[in-house]
Amino acid sequence: MTRYRLDIAYDGTDFSGWARQPERRTVCGVLEAAIGTILRTEVQLTVAGRTDAGVHATGQVAHVDLPDPVVLPDGLVRRLARMLPQDVRVTAIRIAPPEFDARFSALRRHYEYRLTDAPFGANPLRARDTAPWRRP
Repeated sequence: MTRYRLDIAYDGTDFSGWARQPERRTVCGVLEAAIGTILRTEVQLTVAGRTDAGVHATGQVAHVDLPDPVVLPDGLVRRLARMLPQDVRVTAIRIAPPEFDARFSALRRHYEYRLTDAPFGANPLRARDTAPWRRP
């Protein structure tokens, strides 16, 4: 087995969070299904930190152990780009050392909250990542 680090970006608006949930569309579920289909094997991702429903990510990190022979990371990124829905992308894949753990190797997490107090609410081009705030 070889361990791979995946860098992931997604618009969480239409997801029920990261974690696998029966009968729910989740980021993990979509990614595991796509990777499993391409590689014709069941896969299980480990993530740096789960997110709630509606939360977006630009630099989520996960890892997965895949059977040898070694997968070509750049080729897998391109194949996933064709298979995944537009609201989730694997932006990079690279071989990681066996001791790397996406959850426990994380050095920091960065969060950004977007609010608007505009009387009309969020600009339509930012509506999926900006929450209206009714107070000035």
